[in-house]
Amino acid sequence: MNSYEKAIAEQLHQLYGYTPTVAKEIIEEYRAVMGLIGGYPMASDYAEYFHLAKQEGRTGKEWINAILKRREEAAALAQ
Repeated sequence: MNSYEKAIAEQLHQLYGYTPTVAKEIIEEYRAVMGLIGGYPMASDYAEYFHLAKQEGRTGKEWINAILKRREEAAALAQ
């Protein structure tokens, strides 16, 4: 994990009580989502996003598919 991902994992631990091992697994699950969202929101923001996704039972793959679908819809409307 890079330093940014470590900061997110630390926030998952501090704010939501995930163990370091589980926090690392969460980062791995949603790493591609971070790439699609882009930018560098505060680590605590990503921790919140990931915590809520875990509570909702949303996998990284489901989240990626939802983002890509919204982008396709937006592109179709822009034409």
